[in-house]
Amino acid sequence: MDLAATRRTTETGRKRHGPHFTVIIIGEVFNNSTHPLYPVSPSQKLPFALLPICNTPIIDYILENLVENGVDEVCILLNSESVEPVRDHLQNNRTARGKPWLESKDMKVKVVESKRNMTRPFDATSEIVDHNLVAQNSSFLFVPIDSMAFFTNLRDLFHIHNQRTNDLKKYAATLLCTSVRSLLEDTLHDLLLEKMNERDNNTLGSPLLDRDSPATAGVTLSAAEYRPLGVYENPPNHLTMFTLQKSTGVVRSMTRVESREESPEAISMEFSSREPMSVRTDLVPTNYLFCSAEALPLFTFHMNDLHAFLVDLLVKEELWGNVFGIEEVTPSMGIIQPINSLTSYIQTNIDVCCRRFFPLTRESSFAEDLARYAVSPHCQSVYLHQVGAKVLSSNCEPCVVVGEQVVIPPTAIVRGTIFGKGVRIGDGAVISGCVILDGTTIGSGCVLRHSFIGHNVVISEKAEVSHSIIGDGCIIGVIPIKTSSSRAGTGTGTGSAGGASGTSNSHSHSSNSHRRNITINSTITTTTTATPKGKTKKKANEENVQKNVQGVVIEDQVIIACSIAETDKNLTGQGGCGKAVKDRYVSTTLPTREVFIRDTIPRATSEAADDDDSDDDNDSAQMELFRDTIHSLVEQALRQPSRIKDCTFQMKNTRLTFGRNNGDLCQIVTEKLLLHAMERHGKSGDVNFLLKAVRDLFAQWCRPFYSDVVTGSDEMQATLQAVCMAVGDVRCPLHKSGPLLLECLYNDCDDDLYDERGFCIVSGESLVEFGAYIRRVHQRRAAAFDAEDSDGNESDEEEERMLRVGLSCEQFIAGVREFLEEEEDDEEE
Repeated sequence: MDLAATRRTTETGRKRHGPHFTVIIIGEVFNNSTHPLYPVSPSQKLPFALLPICNTPIIDYILENLVENGVDEVCILLNSESVEPVRDHLQNNRTARGKPWLESKDMKVKVVESKRNMTRPFDATSEIVDHNLVAQNSSFLFVPIDSMAFFTNLRDLFHIHNQRTNDLKKYAATLLCTSVRSLLEDTLHDLLLEKMNERDNNTLGSPLLDRDSPATAGVTLSAAEYRPLGVYENPPNHLTMFTLQKSTGVVRSMTRVESREESPEAISMEFSSREPMSVRTDLVPTNYLFCSAEALPLFTFHMNDLHAFLVDLLVKEELWGNVFGIEEVTPSMGIIQPINSLTSYIQTNIDVCCRRFFPLTRESSFAEDLARYAVSPHCQSVYLHQVGAKVLSSNCEPCVVVGEQVVIPPTAIVRGTIFGKGVRIGDGAVISGCVILDGTTIGSGCVLRHSFIGHNVVISEKAEVSHSIIGDGCIIGVIPIKTSSSRAGTGTGTGSAGGASGTSNSHSHSSNSHRRNITINSTITTTTTATPKGKTKKKANEENVQKNVQGVVIEDQVIIACSIAETDKNLTGQGGCGKAVKDRYVSTTLPTREVFIRDTIPRATSEAADDDDSDDDNDSAQMELFRDTIHSLVEQALRQPSRIKDCTFQMKNTRLTFGRNNGDLCQIVTEKLLLHAMERHGKSGDVNFLLKAVRDLFAQWCRPFYSDVVTGSDEMQATLQAVCMAVGDVRCPLHKSGPLLLECLYNDCDDDLYDERGFCIVSGESLVEFGAYIRRVHQRRAAAFDAEDSDGNESDEEEERMLRVGLSCEQFIAGVREFLEEEEDDEEE
């Protein structure tokens, strides 16, 4: 949407300079049912690529900015259900250059249908490889669909990435980040001011620090001399601390700050005078990623998000040698606004109205000879559609877009709101900071604040909706007030749906014939016809009904349409239709206030004593879930041994997701392998045959799993402990075979690997260390037994099983120690 004055002429078919610039737009958000704008979008009716920003699909803004930055080719990856509506839009809506996007000569645009349902970045990168979308020895840009951006020099950033690729060995990717330094400074200012007010015995509810609610888009201080501008509650994305190599921009470590109850782990860094480092704590990733085609194989494992991939890339730097860097996008280079919450979506619409993304403030279709929207002469951020918009522009406060066939009465108050096609507003309604999609009806006296209203929604009179999402087709009814004078049956279903009086809006609700009653403009009109003589009596009845109802109050809810039987009347009122979404989106982004007031140092034991039990239960549940997930992957690999390596990648990613280490992974996998062998071959009663099966199993997993995961002493100790605990039960057929099992891990499961590095899975030194650990545990338990201080809990039983087998291996471990000492003496001679 736009006025003609902002239209810029472009040179069709202008020449590009530099290498071929390809962009891959990931047209899905991967987490449909838990996305912050669900159930309105993404959905089958409204794919996220068509999510309206000021009544223009977000894909148009993205493509418009890419073509302005000299991009040569754009591929839009979509799931099958999104392909048809997106392609139809790109084919039938002309751009500012006079042709639809799919026929553009300035930039090649194509829609690519995914063969698989994309639910993770892994699926998207697999599609890129399968469809051969990127040429070898080239680079491209990943663009997320859930982000609004305006770049001024995207090709310059592309050049920086290409230069690093040429200069640095195995340089894989460049992540674009933005700084929130000003946001942190403003938040710190507010906190200091708050503390000063507390010191002066002022209440926290002082007008100086008034907020609408914790979820409000910004904080506006009433004292202009202190802070005239708003301060955002949350950063646009997770704050991330980067340790960078100053000369190259290569990332050496990264830590994301998340909203978690437990205290964060301590962070340690090493600095060197030979390699100057920079630590940035004011950066947030944008999910815009320049990637080298050679780095695509690095994505070929399951991961939750881009952050998990980059963290794993850092972990594997020593193994693969790949590195990545970041580049800060300053305000002069571009503006990036992620759409990752209801607040950020509404704020993006307001930013477009305020021309923050200028010149992307264009008309609804980026086309047509005449602008579809006109700017109000009373306010430059109020846009009125030229077709059928019935509203007095002087009644609209800043940042309002009035769509086609919208009716807003003079008594309504609207500010910071986007109205889609055919929206109708009742008398006396107050609407602030909302996005209302096509065909919706708002009754008289309603109050809507900071909400997202879907298509064809009906909100009856006097309702109050704040910080909520109302799904397509929902009906918000009324709450009847029982009085002695009200007649039986009066008001039943009253106000259960809305529409315009008369026939002026019949076309907008032709598909909603089941809606029996309509409430708007302070009247209730039923669909039954009445003779002129009966109108007076009917009007009197309706006025009585209005006095006997009150509006529904909905705050911080997500409502989805459902059948009448499933409708929650307590939520939607009488005549309503809809129910609350249970598993709704919960943001893990840490509010900026928490950065300054949260204690990042782990609490002392005495302070945390009250929370120990609940934390232990939480950790046990998470560990059990982690164990079950790894078990399922191991079983999958046991059924298909050729997939051991692939499953290993998935296990390592699962480890990252659950915040576990390689030692936990080794312990669970080792126990599972031994249990599998005993379940399959233990009934035969032949211990030698069972030992051979175990040896074959370890030999099969030695290189693809253990060589990749076992990287130090901690993993080796976990593997040895797992073996001892797995066979620690006296009824286990391998209970007395501990030394043979340790020998298998040391030198008897892969002869070539033993000849190459002196051990197979665990080293001789780790065996000696394990023997010392067993002796210490034995002495401690003996002392505890003498003092009669044994609790007898589950951990003690596991330790006892490990101790039984470990003590039986002392002679074997002593032999290994002597062998190592002899080798050391031979080397000295």
